[in-house]
Amino acid sequence: MDKMPLIAVIFQSIPEEIIVYSFGMAIVGEFINIKKVIIAAVITAFAMMFARNYIPYFGLHSIIVILILFILFWKLLGLKAWKALISALLSTTVLILLENFILQAIFYLKNISLTDILQDNFKRIIYTYPHLTIFGFGTWLIYHNKWFLIKGSRTSNVKL
Repeated sequence: MDKMPLIAVIFQSIPEEIIVYSFGMAIVGEFINIKKVIIAAVITAFAMMFARNYIPYFGLHSIIVILILFILFWKLLGLKAWKALISALLSTTVLILLENFILQAIFYLKNISLTDILQDNFKRIIYTYPHLTIFGFGTWLIYHNKWFLIKGSRTSNVKL
């Protein structure tokens, strides 16, 4: 399995997880407590670093991240269990789709491979920023416009 260097955890994984948790809260109509989101993001990023380092089976880390997201959405961020599960699954799905689509486009346009990126820490970090930018902007739009799949604490019958 891929070994995540500390610099990649700090500059790629933690920002990615901040967006993942923010998206998960926004999509179920809940307020985003940025302090708790950052704590959850740091816990998840380092847990995934250890999972990638010590679990030799490909794909198992994806199951572990969904479990970690579910637990932290539920226990740390205060979502009901069913909302936490929906947030964890949707956040992971959107991340995987964006990451795969955009990274494949970058690979094609730059004529490089995944191996090329994983061997260079700078490329490993920089080439993830396009999908993180799109994911972050989409999350902001969802949160700002109060577009959500499930009514949460941000909903109100009063029109402003």
